[in-house]
Amino acid sequence: MAEEEFYSIIAASPWFEGLPAAAIDKLAAAAILKGYPVNSFLYSQGKPTTEIYCLVSGRSRISISSAHGHEFALVDRDPGTWLGEPGLVDDKARVLDARIIEPSQVLVIPREVVLEVGEEYPLLYRNLFRYHQGILRDFHELMGGILFYPLRARVAGRLLTLASEHGREIDGGVLLDVKVSQSDFARLALGSRQRVNKIFRDWSSRGLVEMRDDHLFITDLSGLEGETEPFE
Repeated sequence: MAEEEFYSIIAASPWFEGLPAAAIDKLAAAAILKGYPVNSFLYSQGKPTTEIYCLVSGRSRISISSAHGHEFALVDRDPGTWLGEPGLVDDKARVLDARIIEPSQVLVIPREVVLEVGEEYPLLYRNLFRYHQGILRDFHELMGGILFYPLRARVAGRLLTLASEHGREIDGGVLLDVKVSQSDFARLALGSRQRVNKIFRDWSSRGLVEMRDDHLFITDLSGLEGETEPFE
């Protein structure tokens, strides 16, 4: 990938919207493209970061883990997503993990270069403020679901979100173009794998979902939407 392509990726970022060509040139000149295998980390809990990242291809899962190894997945990030903005505020240890869940190509820019651009063009920080408010809103909605909705509704909500982002309408329903296991749904919905498995068995018996070549197929979208009601 040439520096011209780096320029296009950076210029399209909501972080750098409106910055002059000189600023984009500086960022592109410092950028490198790295490959990350599955289960590697862009950053991890307890460690500071010195780079920012843009997913060019693949997927990354943002999660938080306990000292006992329990994981709660907050969100999956797709190509075009930029990550690592807290590292632009300070060099404290991260409180979240960004784990690669599909082989990924990632554009990486050193933190100090982005900070230099921000010092020269404060518009960068207004962009980051707006971007971060969107992230916070999504997080607050997620927390509301965890606090006030039963597991069945949380799993259904996560599945519907995946369907809107990665679903493909075909005859008879919506097929997810990404592979998501029931263990993944347990992490995404903060439930046990056994309970999530029971939910999917029930949905399958009722004709709401089925498996097709290791991909989830939603056969009754309106029925699944009914599962998001806030009661057991």
